[in-house]
Amino acid sequence: MKKVLCWQLVFLLLFFSLAKGQHIKLKKTFLTPGISMLIPSDFTLMPDEALAKKYLTIKKPSAMYSDPTGEIDLGVNITNNYWQEQDIPMLKDLYKSSLRASYTKVQFLTEEIRTINKRQFVVLEFVGAVEDDKEGIMGKKNALIRYNYMMYTVVENRIVVVNFNCPAKYQSVWQPLLPKMMQSVKIRNLKENEVKKPTERK
Repeated sequence: MKKVLCWQLVFLLLFFSLAKGQHIKLKKTFLTPGISMLIPSDFTLMPDEALAKKYLTIKKPSAMYSDPTGEIDLGVNITNNYWQEQDIPMLKDLYKSSLRASYTKVQFLTEEIRTINKRQFVVLEFVGAVEDDKEGIMGKKNALIRYNYMMYTVVENRIVVVNFNCPAKYQSVWQPLLPKMMQSVKIRNLKENEVKKPTERK
């Protein structure tokens, strides 16, 4: 009886998660000038103060958007490293190795090179776990687990990274939507990022 109730609960949670995903409205947004894609209409640009607290890196992302709860993020980053388009297959192996080193445990769901709007992208979809320094009630360290969908490409000899991440418990909501969102990425001109601020187009 307990097993039946447990499976019923799991089914209901999955049903409500999928139903929620179907009601998420997307709109075309310029993440940064020259880089646009479809993102949820309630995502907003993360302020610099919040960005500095959440992403403790030397170079902050070019732009980061977040949902109203602050749990789910989607952003873009443009590196200054010099690469060529023919180096994209090499990028896949390089970033896979980097991700394995960054997480305590990582499970890759998708790892391929895909053409989107006439550009080649490395697509890495994975669930990554990072062990928390704090110990739980039983003396065992907790793991922070997040679902990630990342894409890399080379534009004007610079790497452009588009990254979505959320707590793993929301994976069933977002996984069906992300292909549509990521397939909408369009990159026009990186030089525009130097003179303009992010704007949105409804």
